[in-house]
Amino acid sequence: MNDSIRKQLNIQITNEHVASMAYLEMASWCADNDLPGLEEYFYFSAEDEREHMMEFYRYANANGCRSSIGAVPQLKNSFNSVLDILEHNLHLEQQNTIAINELAKMCHDLADYATLQFLQPFIKEQQDSERSVEELIVMVKRVGYDAKNLYFLDKQFKKLMQGKAAEGDEKE
Repeated sequence: MNDSIRKQLNIQITNEHVASMAYLEMASWCADNDLPGLEEYFYFSAEDEREHMMEFYRYANANGCRSSIGAVPQLKNSFNSVLDILEHNLHLEQQNTIAINELAKMCHDLADYATLQFLQPFIKEQQDSERSVEELIVMVKRVGYDAKNLYFLDKQFKKLMQGKAAEGDEKE
């Protein structure tokens, strides 16, 4: 494996780890603000990013790349509103999309087609994740996020998470 790709794989491992930890911070903010549906959404997101990190670890290690997590920046743990937290969520997804696309371009340019193939599901999932968060932001903007609307929004997140749990049960 090319040294540049090795380095970028380790950067992506760190990116996935940072995203997972950031979502845990968001879940904690939601817990502090009595939003259990949204809290569960961020726990699910944290676990999803952790699973991605593990997939990158396994792939890199299986292909001769010594995997490691790099330095973790200070994570944002204070938010002004549900809209603020979702906009930060979108920013994280967009940053991850850029990093995965850069890695895919590097793989293409260096003719590492095996790693490029490995990245394909992540590229698709990033598109889906961004679109999903954008839809949530639109919903929050339309409904509003004052106290009584937060109750409704949180119930919507609870339903969303119940649907994701059912999808997970079907896969097993």
